[in-house]
Amino acid sequence: MPKKVCIIGGGAAGLVSARVALQYGLEVDIFEQTSKIGGTWVYSDEIGCHTSMYKIMKTNLPKEAMLFENTPFDDNLPSFMSHEDVLEYLEKFAESLKIPIRFETKVVNVERVDESWKVTYIHNSIEEDGLYDAVLVCNGHFFEPLNPYEPSVFQGEILHSHDYRRAEKYKGKRVVIIGAGPSGIDIAMQVEKFAESTTLISKKATYTIDESVKIRQIPFHVKEIQKNSVLVEEKEEKIETDVIIICTGYIFKFPFLSEDLIEVKHNGMVVSPLWNHLSHVNYPDSLFFIGLPLATITFQLFEVQAKYASAVITGHASLPSQSELLDFEKNRLSKIASAAQYHCLVEEQWEMLDELAELGNFEKWKYLETIRKLYIYIITERRKNVVNYKNVNFKLNSDETDFEVV
Repeated sequence: MPKKVCIIGGGAAGLVSARVALQYGLEVDIFEQTSKIGGTWVYSDEIGCHTSMYKIMKTNLPKEAMLFENTPFDDNLPSFMSHEDVLEYLEKFAESLKIPIRFETKVVNVERVDESWKVTYIHNSIEEDGLYDAVLVCNGHFFEPLNPYEPSVFQGEILHSHDYRRAEKYKGKRVVIIGAGPSGIDIAMQVEKFAESTTLISKKATYTIDESVKIRQIPFHVKEIQKNSVLVEEKEEKIETDVIIICTGYIFKFPFLSEDLIEVKHNGMVVSPLWNHLSHVNYPDSLFFIGLPLATITFQLFEVQAKYASAVITGHASLPSQSELLDFEKNRLSKIASAAQYHCLVEEQWEMLDELAELGNFEKWKYLETIRKLYIYIITERRKNVVNYKNVNFKLNSDETDFEVV
């Protein structure tokens, strides 16, 4: 009898986890709390909801680095796609699974009962539960904003990027954007076309920006938000503004898991206790968190993690030693400058993918090396030319081992 797996979330991580689990002969239930698949790739004009997607958004990575194994995007799409293109890809991918997805079904509790996981969920106001051999948590991490500036005395409009939708709303206004990650710079470049002034404040605000793009960068921290202005550290400069958009990222949240089971530490930055950002150290063969790492090749990361999880569940993988499981978090914290970097991998992702493939006894997709080259190229170009780096397309060579810019 095949083992039964519960997958929480119908976004990219949940969908590819389902495909991999089916390939390993597992029985799968996917629970999605909304009415459609796609997770963070679903756009809505509504604010205060699950999605953080804004109206006009190009992907941060090209389609050549975002695909699932042997499932390419449409050749006619540009390399840097719209969120609508990605959602369409995921919808077709979901159809190919040929299994039902439990839509509008919210998982409210997951607990260990004997040798199984009891999953409690609500659908149409009716609470039910089921027993599973393993649980894959794929609920995403772009829905609970990190806002270090609440509460605020600011008298203008203040919002987190989670609730940003359209740039034209800020026509003729003075706008300050706090945070210069991918969303911060994206939003700044959109707002600049309409706003009276656009100021980007962050230690990371050191991009090379064309003079034609009227964004002022201030590479310092915010000291204080005042009634009508923002006070910048070091410079002691007061910047008057009508709107503040906070782009400080998100925290992790698992409302269906008790704190006895999983703890989100260091102000929401560290999910504990996990080995390799993936496996619960006390249940390394049955409780997995797919997609926690940041600054990665997301879709392929999801797939490799899912392969390892399914290999473990079916007995095809080697588990880390007990000391490796228990020491991972301590060792990881000792290597990083701040807890905010705990799940941020960048170059470290390649070592992690290698380790998971080795322990999981599966071969990495050969195209992963090409994706690695693309990723490194994009990170470099983004820093050098943040305004235009998404305006190019890539062409793979005949055996897909390298690429060129076209």
